[in-house]
Amino acid sequence: MILLFASSCQNLDKEMKNLWEEDEKGEVVGTYHYLDDRGIKLFLPEAFKKTSISEYQTILDTILDKESYRYEIKRINKLQDMEGGFHLFFDKYSNSTLSVNSVDFMPLSKDEAQQFLSIMRKSLEQGFEHKKFSIEKKSAKYNGNSKEHIFKGIYLVEDKKMKREFYSTTYIVTSNEKTVIFQITTPYKGNFDPFITKINM
Repeated sequence: MILLFASSCQNLDKEMKNLWEEDEKGEVVGTYHYLDDRGIKLFLPEAFKKTSISEYQTILDTILDKESYRYEIKRINKLQDMEGGFHLFFDKYSNSTLSVNSVDFMPLSKDEAQQFLSIMRKSLEQGFEHKKFSIEKKSAKYNGNSKEHIFKGIYLVEDKKMKREFYSTTYIVTSNEKTVIFQITTPYKGNFDPFITKINM
């Protein structure tokens, strides 16, 4: 995951909370995106715009130092190399990144979800010089039945010396014999759950 920080966290928190909250009618505001490789419709916050790898590299080059740039490109390349479809979205207002992998059907048990949580942490530790950062699990949830499985894991990565932090959130959603994996990196703790519930698989 990458470290993308705004100059004013207080203003950012206020602004982003408005973007993620419900409107006057109690509905979350967003836009549908169709993943033609699997026939899946995603509902995402309006600030997230689909971007190509080359466009993303250009964006990163203007906001990251060389080391962070290298880590992020390596992470994205690994995700892109996974079997199935790969889709990348970027929010320029908060410098948040959302990647989506649409993969082969992958039923997920509760035990497997726990294993994946460990994989998330290990990936974060390998992606950074983790001795400089604290990595804290904030939450992990799993819901499953005979028709669908949803896993959610959130880690907070913090550089206490520089007073910087970001949240790394992963969702795995399996339904209708399809599976999508979301990875969200954002400098604020937004609630993505309402958008996940609107996925059409």
